[in-house]
Amino acid sequence: MIDPMLERPFRLEIGPYWILLPGHATVSAQVTDLIPGAERMMLTRWVVTSGRFQISIHLDATQGLDGLKSFIDYTTRSDVVTPSVTVNGVAGVTHGGYGAPRTWIDWWFKKGDVMICLCLQSAAFPLATPNATELAEHAAIINSLKYSRDFPSEAPPAAAE
Repeated sequence: MIDPMLERPFRLEIGPYWILLPGHATVSAQVTDLIPGAERMMLTRWVVTSGRFQISIHLDATQGLDGLKSFIDYTTRSDVVTPSVTVNGVAGVTHGGYGAPRTWIDWWFKKGDVMICLCLQSAAFPLATPNATELAEHAAIINSLKYSRDFPSEAPPAAAE
């Protein structure tokens, strides 16, 4: 069932994961240059822009879900809690929220060998306070996450006429 908060949705496929996005969203992909100190490695990051918010997405085949806590403890805060979440049978963890000085919410999900990392932020600084429609849209996007191998015959949503 497609959430009604996603007007004219389309399916974005990133590795073994699918998410539904509202028809007005835009998606871009950025490939980083070679990462210093890494063994000839480049990363791809997808950026979904929907109104005043964006979601940065990347895949990670090396870390586990505990990496989110370690990353936040190391970079910004110490001894954070990363509550467990499950969406459509895909286990994950989350951290962050809507609030000053900037909206910043991370969700890391992993099933199989590859983790998908999503980071919701205000598209511009300072803080964009979300309205009820934006909150519902963000929740619908995250709750649409699926691990494609669990739904091999599922067709993408039909476009609204």
